[in-house]
Amino acid sequence: MNTIHPRKKLLLAEAAKLFREKSFEAATLRELAKRAGIKGGSVYYHFSSKQEILYNIMDYTLTELTFQLKESIKTETDFAKKFRKAIETHIIYHINNLDMTYVTDSEIRSLTQDYYDLISKKRKRYENVFSEMLEDAIEKGLLNIKNSKLATFAILQMCTGVSYWYKNGGPLGVNDIVEVYFEFVYRGLQGGNIAQE
Repeated sequence: MNTIHPRKKLLLAEAAKLFREKSFEAATLRELAKRAGIKGGSVYYHFSSKQEILYNIMDYTLTELTFQLKESIKTETDFAKKFRKAIETHIIYHINNLDMTYVTDSEIRSLTQDYYDLISKKRKRYENVFSEMLEDAIEKGLLNIKNSKLATFAILQMCTGVSYWYKNGGPLGVNDIVEVYFEFVYRGLQGGNIAQE
């Protein structure tokens, strides 16, 4: 689990909100410092650059999300219950951390190559938790899909989308959203080939 200084965590949260509102390219460290209630130069006490802040947002988010995912499924043996837990963890984390998860997904293109490579590896490790669940279920005859990797990409892309559209006070509660998404995904994974006309 992540351990991070409270001031750094505050800066990351404020930076994520700023990057979401204005985009990484348009945001400035001066504005970040103002929002965080510190002097402009104080940002450099914690981070050497705006690029390092972006990397840390993504690193923190993926580390925490991966930890929570693994914790949520580690004692579950029934595939349907385990998979529902995974979907639930992913969606709830994204809803509870809208700015951080939005930036982690949408601004990866803004990373320098070195940082991009590091974050890509972390994303891959997270995706592998899902694909390994699917592969295990396929081997046991529980699912009827041909490509677990492609299914994983589709599932995560759909579930990550909540960070783009979710707003508090909407017609559906978090549990309702989890139920709708799980039902849709699970039925799709169980389905056979679509009949050809």
